[in-house]
Amino acid sequence: MDAIFIGSLTLSLLHALIPSHWLPFVTIGQTERWSLRQTLTVTAIAGLAHTVSTTLLGVLVSLAGRQLAENYHDLSERAIPLLLLALGIWYLMQHLRHRHVHDHIDAGSVRKHRSFSALLLSLVLAMFLSPCLEIETYFLSAGAKGWAAVWLVALIYNTITLSGMLLMVMLGRRGLQQVNAHWPGAARFEHNENLITGLTLVGLALVNFFIEF
Repeated sequence: MDAIFIGSLTLSLLHALIPSHWLPFVTIGQTERWSLRQTLTVTAIAGLAHTVSTTLLGVLVSLAGRQLAENYHDLSERAIPLLLLALGIWYLMQHLRHRHVHDHIDAGSVRKHRSFSALLLSLVLAMFLSPCLEIETYFLSAGAKGWAAVWLVALIYNTITLSGMLLMVMLGRRGLQQVNAHWPGAARFEHNENLITGLTLVGLALVNFFIEF
C-alpha cells in the first residue's frame, strides 16, 4: 500500500510539470488578455476534465485490466497532438490575417471576435482526450487491493495534478509579466503573440507526436 501511495504521489507531481499541461494556458491566456483569475479558471476546468478522464479510465482499468488501457493509449496519443496542432494553426492563421488587416482593424476589435467558449471547449476536449496513462498502472495495482486503494490513488492524482497545473500556470504567467515589464523587446513580443502562441502549440503537438510522456 505504501508503494502505491508514494508511487502515485510522485508520478502525479511529475505529471503536473509536463509543459503541455500548463504552457498552452499561459500562452493563450497572455494572447487573449485573460486576467489571472480567468486563466486559472480555464486551467482548472480543463485540468479537471483531464483528471476526470484519467480517473474514469483508471476505474475501468482496475476492473477490466491492462488491455483496455493499451487500446485507449493509441487513441489518446493521436487526439491531443491533433487538437494542439489545430489550435496552433488557428493562431498562426490569425497572425497572418492580422498582418494584412492591422492598418484597418485594431487589435482590440479583432480580439473581441474570438470566442472564449470555443477556446475553452478546445482546451477541455484536448485535456479530456489525453488521460495520464502512466498512473493507470497504479490503478491496476490498487484494483487488486480493493476500492479503498483505488479511490486513494484517484484522490492523490486529482489533487496533486490540479494543484501542480495551477501553480505552474501562475509561475509561467508571472514570468511573462516580468519579460513584458523589463525586456526592451516586449512591444515586438506583444505584436507577435499570435505567432508565438501558434508556434508553441504546434511545437507541443509535434513533441507529443514523437515523444510519449
